[in-house]
Amino acid sequence: MKSFIDCSALHTDCIIIMWKILIFYLFLELIHGNYTDPIYPISNPCLAILDRLSDMSSAFLNCAVSRARPFKLCEGCVDTYARLQDLVGLLDLTYSDVDRTITCKRFLESYDSIQVVAQLISFVHNIWGLSYCDNCIKNYKDTNGTTDYSLTNHTIKFVQKKLNFDLCIFNATGRMVPIIPIDLNVTLNTNVCTVCSTVYNEINEFFIQITRDNKNGVCMDIVDTMNYTRLLWSKIYECKRHDPDYMAIIGISFFIPTIVFVFYVSALFKGERKQQKLSRQKRLPAHSTTAAIVGARTWLWSNPNE
Repeated sequence: MKSFIDCSALHTDCIIIMWKILIFYLFLELIHGNYTDPIYPISNPCLAILDRLSDMSSAFLNCAVSRARPFKLCEGCVDTYARLQDLVGLLDLTYSDVDRTITCKRFLESYDSIQVVAQLISFVHNIWGLSYCDNCIKNYKDTNGTTDYSLTNHTIKFVQKKLNFDLCIFNATGRMVPIIPIDLNVTLNTNVCTVCSTVYNEINEFFIQITRDNKNGVCMDIVDTMNYTRLLWSKIYECKRHDPDYMAIIGISFFIPTIVFVFYVSALFKGERKQQKLSRQKRLPAHSTTAAIVGARTWLWSNPNE
């Protein structure tokens, strides 16, 4: 019984024919087969992006909630936010049809009244924007699953000053500074207020400078860290906080009322003295009246033409 292809006679032609059959079979599988791609696990690329967008948005929200106290959202969740931003950028670069006329953004956002995808992206952007994370983190991007970012200059300086303060507290008390200084069972150590006053004033004044330089808003990572630092300093260790702005306000508030009080007291005192001088003689003496009459007559007789 002969086979469909007799390879014993034409060995080279047999190999060529078999390769053609194999290539044709692979081509059919590539077109009609149900295969899985590592980047787009489902056939429609827009649905693949939607699936990844769902995972990344969920990961970002979980990260944001877990870092709400203490607030470390910006630096703690920048990796998931950068990946989410990368997926959002793909919505405008990827098409849902072969003719490349409908982008994935239009495909996912423009065909329903609720616009779940658009609402979700806007919600994530609002969280990031209201936290002013761009004021402390810059140049964040996702490259092959690895997130690269850098801190702003004032953020780096603030972190360094915070480390100096924590080190001073540790040297003075022998204990690490707690992440959340609430209900902290500590023994009052007046040495802390004396030894660490310089480093505390440095970080406090630098934070005030940051608030002045960033009129649009300060990164909430920095704001929350400074709030806990002030709480630890004034409430836990009961150290007196020195704020130059508050001292100036107190000084002005005391100086202006003092000037007003002195002015009114001086005016009242001088007014009484003048009133006494004016009311000392209530009527003219008799001889003064007679002299005035004689003087008037003399003036009339000496000026007959007038």
